[in-house]
Amino acid sequence: MYEKVLDSQKVTLCRQWMAEGQNILLVSHTNADGDACGSILGMAFMLDQATGEGSCVTPVLPNGCPKQFGWLPGADRIVSGQKERQRWRELLAEADLIVCMDMNACSRTDMLAEELREKRCRKVLIDHHHNPATEEFDLIFSMPEISSTCELVVWLSELLWGDRYMGREAAICLYTGLNTDTGGFAFSCEQPSCFEAAAKLVRYDIHPSEIHNCIVNTFTTNRMFFYGFALSQRMRIYPEQRVAVMAFSLDDQKRFGVSGEDMEGLVNYTLLMKEIEVGALLREEVGRTKVSLRSKYGVDVNKIAQRLGGGGHTKASGATCQMPLGDTLKAVEKELGITNVEPVGLEIEQ
Repeated sequence: MYEKVLDSQKVTLCRQWMAEGQNILLVSHTNADGDACGSILGMAFMLDQATGEGSCVTPVLPNGCPKQFGWLPGADRIVSGQKERQRWRELLAEADLIVCMDMNACSRTDMLAEELREKRCRKVLIDHHHNPATEEFDLIFSMPEISSTCELVVWLSELLWGDRYMGREAAICLYTGLNTDTGGFAFSCEQPSCFEAAAKLVRYDIHPSEIHNCIVNTFTTNRMFFYGFALSQRMRIYPEQRVAVMAFSLDDQKRFGVSGEDMEGLVNYTLLMKEIEVGALLREEVGRTKVSLRSKYGVDVNKIAQRLGGGGHTKASGATCQMPLGDTLKAVEKELGITNVEPVGLEIEQ
């Protein structure tokens, strides 16, 4: 599909490096989503076959595989850089090839960033975010116009090896990332290639309906009650500005026993309202605040995220602000043009 877009010389060099690699690390960003988990696991299954006998292929996530994606084939082989720090350092010391996926810079690996950046070996980037840190990698496959890193892996692997190493396990992982990064094929899927990649993966008997259930229908009782609380007590709606905002303190999260992983996808609920074009979710952490931004129609939230020190995609971006929740909320309100604007109240006909 992307033979004319992906540089053939780069593809040849990547194939050579992967064939020569004895100790290969596949690394993605902290607080991994479906695209991060799916891309490193899908590539791991293919590299298991493509590399020579005796080679070691290890997927690594800074804070491990989220519970939400623990059902993925191979999830148990993912090394947590945070919990298995000594093992990470041993793997890093032995690595002769590092493939970074679904991240545009080493900084996206949080506590692993400095060690990853300083490691001297071949480094490949496979990603679909804007503004890759070109100085940190030796070989870059970057396509911001594509739906997901998992889609990019589908087309890159076809150029690297044809269909020789794609199998059911890899296809399940890659389809999961393709599905989650498009919101179930609701956004970032304007290009036919997105659906062509999905169709290619479905041929491996992966059962998309079962994958959908594993992705979506997994709420705990606490998480369901939290969503009710979030929408009724923490969502602020600004219809004239076409904006909705939710902000959660540490106390809110402790009250329901939820984590950032449990809030994955909650910000998308703001866009279910016809009059809302931009949704923001703020989540307090110790010493900092996470911001997630979503949009529909022509609004580019990536520009807002960049001004907050983050980035991402046109309709899905985020930032980590080294400020308390209150200060971050003020900064977000300023960017969204809702400073000193009163949100609408709940109106129920008697």
